Amino acid sequence: MRVERWGWVWPRWTDPRLPFAGILTLYGVLGFSFFGFNRSPAQMAAIVITGSVLDAALGWLLRREKVVPLSGYISCCSLALLLNYSHHSWLLLLPVWLTIGSKYVLTFEGKHIFNPSMFGVATSLLLSRELITAAPAYQWANGAVAMSAFIVMAALVLFFFRVGRGWLVVSFLTFYAAQTALRAYVMRHHLPPEVLFLGTLGAPSFFIFTFYMITDPGTSPNTPRAQVLLALAITLVDLVLHFKESVYTFFYAALTCATARFLFLHARAAWRKGLGESLRIFFSADRLKRVGVVGGLGAAMAGAYFVVVAPSVTAHPLNFHMDRMEAAQTGLGSQMGDVLTRVDPRVAHISKWVLSVGDSVAAGDFDGDGLLDLFLSHPLKRDEDRAALYRNLGGFRFERVKVPVLERFAQSYDRNGLAGTATFVDYDGDGDQDLAIGVAFGPSRLLRNQLRETGQATFEDVTEKAGVADHSVSLGVAFLDYDRDGHLDLLVTNALTTHLPDYAKPTPLNLFHLPEPEYPGDRRMFRFMHDGWHQADNGGLNRLYRARGDGTFEPLDMQAMGMPETRWSLATSTVDLNHDGWTDLYIANDFGPDEVYLNEGGKHFRRIAGKLFGEIGKDTYKGMNASVADFDRNGYLDVYVSNVHHSLQAEGSLLWMVGPGQGDPFVPSFKDEATFRGALNERRFGWGAAAGDLDNDGWPDIVQANGMVDDRTDKLLPEGARKDYWYINHKLMQSGPEIHTYADQWGDIRGRTIYPNEARRAYLNLGDEKPGHFVDVARELGVEDPDNSRGVLMADLDNDGDLDLVITNQHGPASVYRNTLRAEGASLPEGAHFVGITLEGDGIRTHRTAVGSRVVVSYDEGSKRVEQMQEVGLMGGFSASADPRMHFGLGRHARPVTATVHWYGGEVQTVQLEADRYHVIRQPPGSTALQGRR
Repeated sequence: MRVERWGWVWPRWTDPRLPFAGILTLYGVLGFSFFGFNRSPAQMAAIVITGSVLDAALGWLLRREKVVPLSGYISCCSLALLLNYSHHSWLLLLPVWLTIGSKYVLTFEGKHIFNPSMFGVATSLLLSRELITAAPAYQWANGAVAMSAFIVMAALVLFFFRVGRGWLVVSFLTFYAAQTALRAYVMRHHLPPEVLFLGTLGAPSFFIFTFYMITDPGTSPNTPRAQVLLALAITLVDLVLHFKESVYTFFYAALTCATARFLFLHARAAWRKGLGESLRIFFSADRLKRVGVVGGLGAAMAGAYFVVVAPSVTAHPLNFHMDRMEAAQTGLGSQMGDVLTRVDPRVAHISKWVLSVGDSVAAGDFDGDGLLDLFLSHPLKRDEDRAALYRNLGGFRFERVKVPVLERFAQSYDRNGLAGTATFVDYDGDGDQDLAIGVAFGPSRLLRNQLRETGQATFEDVTEKAGVADHSVSLGVAFLDYDRDGHLDLLVTNALTTHLPDYAKPTPLNLFHLPEPEYPGDRRMFRFMHDGWHQADNGGLNRLYRARGDGTFEPLDMQAMGMPETRWSLATSTVDLNHDGWTDLYIANDFGPDEVYLNEGGKHFRRIAGKLFGEIGKDTYKGMNASVADFDRNGYLDVYVSNVHHSLQAEGSLLWMVGPGQGDPFVPSFKDEATFRGALNERRFGWGAAAGDLDNDGWPDIVQANGMVDDRTDKLLPEGARKDYWYINHKLMQSGPEIHTYADQWGDIRGRTIYPNEARRAYLNLGDEKPGHFVDVARELGVEDPDNSRGVLMADLDNDGDLDLVITNQHGPASVYRNTLRAEGASLPEGAHFVGITLEGDGIRTHRTAVGSRVVVSYDEGSKRVEQMQEVGLMGGFSASADPRMHFGLGRHARPVTATVHWYGGEVQTVQLEADRYHVIRQPPGSTALQGRR
């Protein structure tokens, strides 16, 4: 009997759907409280509320029924739990429309055939081109809390016996277990069987699918025979999809079976009633009304999305190009080596993943001739290419410089470690460029330039003497004067743990020499992979070394400094985020949230983190890069963090737009707007990026490197074979940390690929037309070349006033691009003016490099006053340093500009600078001088 109150039809208390609604609601609450779901409560509420309202509205419009939308509530709770999309994405309304609309359009004899949430999930995955993906499996894996939730669900879902679907559930679980056993046997050489079983049959999404989607009384068969046949059909289709290495198999399998049933029912009706009668029924006024209402709503939503929310934008015709310079011309060629074959044989199956980083580039004038030289690290290349210094000869020609300490280091990598990143820095303030190298599986290196002392640009390894010889697994070295004493301090960030856990004696991690087992079943040497996919805290402890002022450093207590976290740190930006005059830190972490550390007066750091997903410190958990620039020219430096956006994690890049704090002035505001501003880097495996003004229009642009790994070094599978390791990785992600933390439990990656050779992005800032919004012009510029790229350097390599590019590649030589905007011999296009600035501190109040100092360049553009701001920092992003000079595009402005220098730890200085020139501004002596020299 129906229960009617206040003119609405309500579900009875005995309705078996009520406990399942409670289960899904509980999962949602637990997800945001404990599991670390990568969606916010607001996103889940938006889906559930809009879906419920839409269900009630369509019920009234199309059926003249006022029914409390319990079905819509349940379906949309499932969507909110099972689907994933980028921050603040309005695309979350697409699965709502597909789910609720299917109930009213895809019907047979007045009843819907497809389970609504199954249809919404499967079609969203198919239609959105990875802008919507299934929620990552790791969102459920939170130890005992997650297991408790599973037990609660297992107890509550017994309601399915009350709806007569016991045969369906039992037969499906039996068939699927047998199918999983078959797949485990087939994949036994690639993945341990227990990983596949635990990852498949223990996934909460599997429980939701089994106990709700396929058991929906309205869309599943009633008889035992039909239920067993449906279970068998779904299992077989699922098996076929697995052999094609799909990662959303049971959703697609159920959609396939339901579609076949839908077509069969209509075909059988047409056969029995005749084609004419069937067509008349199919195109009845009632059906056309339903199609018109639902379709019209969809058209309106699509129009609103593409016209209002995310209108397509195009850049103006480009007046420049990025000409690729071949390695034969630049002299920056490199060849692959045998490093992957020389790792410890027990982890050779996973070494291509672990060593998929480290191709970096640093720029600095080490010989003082006025041209930027390059240092390149290539961990997987041959000995002579692994860590090499190149002198800039002009004309984009470089020659390798013989550096004995580098050669000895590169050749002994199995004992001393692999170079993974570097930066040129005059750390001792003597006027020449020294070199700091981040190292994996050995001490990070500090090389002191002897140019000022001997007149020869040679390097001495002072790592031990300087006191920074701690074992590291580093992809980032950064220098900052955190305490404003005029000396540069050193931050070494670590990705993997530096020392293996569980050993009584400190045991450094070295992938080339793992410890031998000390007793039967000893697996301690394999426990170095991440212990979580979104909250990993078993990475290396970062190390901050305070400069004593005599060329040596003292290691600081990271706990006392407020930075005790042990995340998988990949990239660091030093930047004064809150404008209090003290350098802060943004550290991008893989497999966990990024970290923002605000400097509290040089005494310690305060970590800033929001409370809900989507807020600062509660991000997409795959931070690969950190580049800073004032993209919207509001006077605050914003932070661009690249990320992965593919199946399993439709997360994408972050673009933190920074502004003044709302409550506490010490804490600035952060708002991620990558989706709305066109910088999401969708359908890419993002790595390093750089920010700079490519077209000199006064607005910073972004160049993004993409692509994970290919099989050019280990072609083991026949041509045409499926090589995607992401499928295997998906199974691993569904297992617990007791499995995936150990490297010996990982599937064999040799011969396989992970989103290889992807096109790069060149996000051009739309500037005055749409400040701080971007459009990808990589193809038009000529930098789209697909590769497995890592670091991106923007630097003026030929001193012509525009920014050129160097992009490092994991399996090939670095890509070099010459900017033609101001190329010698070409006519200067209108709107390509610039001013370049080098700051030189007095070495007392401000370090000679002026790291941390801020410059505001201002000028009049018509009736508008333009202000651009940059800060001196050494790193430009993941695996790349920055041009040590500041480069400001001026657009059409060719007259002098005003430069206001906020010296780090000193006073403010104002100077007038001519356009289209590079200038050196030296900090004036004394506390009263306001005018400097050029």
